[in-house]
Amino acid sequence: MILRVVVGVLLGASVLSEAPVAQAHGRFPGSSGIAFDPTNPEHVVVRMTFGLYDNETAVAPATDGWRYVCSAAAGFDSNKEEPVLTFAGDRLLLGTFRGLVVSTPDRCDYDVVASTLDRYIVGVTALPRADSPVKGSPVLALSSNGTGVDTFDVKLFESTDGAASWHELATSFSKDFLALTITAVAKNSEPTSWGTLYVSGRDGTETLGYQAVVMRSDDGGLSWARQVVQGLDGVETLPYLQGVSPTAPLTVYAAAVLDAPPVRRQANLASNDGGVTWRTYFQAEELLPGFALAPDGTKVAFGGDKTGLRVVSAAQLDDAQAAPAVNKTRVACLSWGSAALYACGNAFVDGFSVGKSIDGGVTFEPLTQLTSACGPRECEGTTDVGASCSEAWDKEAKEIIAPATCTPVSPPVEPESPSCGDCATVPGRARPWLGRGSAGFEWVLLSLGAFLRRRRRCP
Repeated sequence: MILRVVVGVLLGASVLSEAPVAQAHGRFPGSSGIAFDPTNPEHVVVRMTFGLYDNETAVAPATDGWRYVCSAAAGFDSNKEEPVLTFAGDRLLLGTFRGLVVSTPDRCDYDVVASTLDRYIVGVTALPRADSPVKGSPVLALSSNGTGVDTFDVKLFESTDGAASWHELATSFSKDFLALTITAVAKNSEPTSWGTLYVSGRDGTETLGYQAVVMRSDDGGLSWARQVVQGLDGVETLPYLQGVSPTAPLTVYAAAVLDAPPVRRQANLASNDGGVTWRTYFQAEELLPGFALAPDGTKVAFGGDKTGLRVVSAAQLDDAQAAPAVNKTRVACLSWGSAALYACGNAFVDGFSVGKSIDGGVTFEPLTQLTSACGPRECEGTTDVGASCSEAWDKEAKEIIAPATCTPVSPPVEPESPSCGDCATVPGRARPWLGRGSAGFEWVLLSLGAFLRRRRRCP
């Protein structure tokens, strides 16, 4: 557990920027999440191994302001899962084994969206609003539950009012389709409406064989076209979406783990025709959990522990294999905002847990360290955070990270905002309602179907 805390500050290959594009949000090996609040450009929430760090003045690096939110309050078990993390307006969203968890605007309470209760949320993606982000972003949440041998129940949920209410979208996925990740881009003429959507996964059966596939919708999810990812066959080799170009919706990026444990090789893939054909532009003898696409789509950043950080032109991806590393940071994650590139690194070697670069990754300044948090987020004792996190801080986090000394701050006054009318309040502040899980990606990959079939159903 201590090793995971020391090296496990992991960000997802995702970013919420001002551009009308949504990056991929899904469980890729070893990645977790960083979320940028579209209503406050300085507000960042980082997924730590043992919970969340929340800072409303984080863009200007400082020790003061980082607050701890325990995983129990936020609705997930940090020993068993790394939840998908994003914002919809001023609400924080987490995709968990239990369902889609939505915070209140002050991030002191977290509840499960009722229609997603007991559904395994494998991906969440949101579009920033061009007019008023306070009104909330259009959001999609993808769930994938096993129902039998090689059979799955995949559902797609949408909110158009900042996660206040949700409805299910009709889909035409086959029963043998195991969904893994989702990404999307907005319509060029309507920046707050869905344009092209992508969902990756695997279909087929053990008897007939499996195929890695990417499903594409050009009509906002009304219909889907199935496209096989060439060269990726078998139960082990699965495609994980990483992002789609904001200016070229048929340009999409993915990654695949090429071997079963303990051997690990990864291929980074790109398609310029909406997933009809794919090419490998980089291959490594390790996992590469870091990926980020520049907000204008012109550059691609990726990296890993041994690979370091590579930044290449999207127009010259074929030269990526020979491109030198621009930085030797032991990349565990990447996220590209409108003004900076963010990375998580090895705190002992790189000097930061999360770093910020304004020169394309050549240099980084520390944004946060494991020791940056000074205590739990200040919330009323009757809230989820107030009731659970002081004890968690004292018993788990405080002794491990040697916390900073911060000036106490008061939580913001909650603005007028629609209530989460489609949320289910789960009794018990500790939320001991997670199903069976695993801390290892290998377990998820090999046993996902069995795990989802075993999970209990709520009454």
